Amino acid sequence: MRSLVFGALALSIMSACQAQEAIEVQLTEDEIASALAPDWRDVSPENLILVETVYGDIVIELNADFAPNHANQFRQLVRDDVYNGTRFYRVIDAFVAQGGLQEDELIEPYPTLENENDRPISDAAFVPLGNADLFAPVVGHIDGFAVGRSETLGSEWLLHCPGALAMARDNDPDSGSTEFYIVLDAQRYLDRNLTVFGRVIDGMQYVQKLKRGVRAIESGVIQAPEQGDEIMSMTVAADMAAAIRPAYRVQAMPTQAFEDAKTAKRVREEDFFYRKPPEMLDICGFEVPVRKAPE
Repeated sequence: MRSLVFGALALSIMSACQAQEAIEVQLTEDEIASALAPDWRDVSPENLILVETVYGDIVIELNADFAPNHANQFRQLVRDDVYNGTRFYRVIDAFVAQGGLQEDELIEPYPTLENENDRPISDAAFVPLGNADLFAPVVGHIDGFAVGRSETLGSEWLLHCPGALAMARDNDPDSGSTEFYIVLDAQRYLDRNLTVFGRVIDGMQYVQKLKRGVRAIESGVIQAPEQGDEIMSMTVAADMAAAIRPAYRVQAMPTQAFEDAKTAKRVREEDFFYRKPPEMLDICGFEVPVRKAPE
């Protein structure tokens, strides 16, 4: 009798193991990668820019994958101390905060850049948002950056969501060089028309404090004797001593933690919502989680 019980138990365990093996075989490669991926990725110090203002530090992550030439020139300008002591001279409420070299004679020595407004669809880990978008056939994220995609055009591009860092230009698409702006509120109609090459990952509250100009007067340029807020300094984090260098981490993707973060924004089950909102997520209304690494 005892041997029969043990035999039945052994068969049961074997069946359970076989069932478990069958479940594991059914997992896709993406699901396995998601389960094994770390929850956070480190921001490279070479792509981390610290902007010191009277209100506090604005922290920017450059995107050298989408816009390598713009990221490289901006990084070099920072290292050359070009922006130290300049001002956010054109700031329009709910539009952009623009800074850089305001005088033409100071801008002229620096080369203009061929636009990097979009690129061919890559094999990067693109994570779809999960619902429709008004401006692009498909939107989602690559490494924490909001991205639009079109199979018809065969291209992908960074989006003008709040905090996006882009290069200002004249009418010529290839005339950007030193003038940059930070998007204060979503400006999606500018997508694929100007080059986005980074985004604010910390300190957006300080960007929102910047002194505004009047849109109707010289397109928002702050008029003398008033002055825009000063850029006290800009620094590439990689150039700082390791002991004082800040470090940031962005939630990795694709991971279950990232999907859970999106679901929490899309599906509102809290008792507060006596009228349940539609289960939709705006690509510019979802901020990919970022955290500062412990010192």
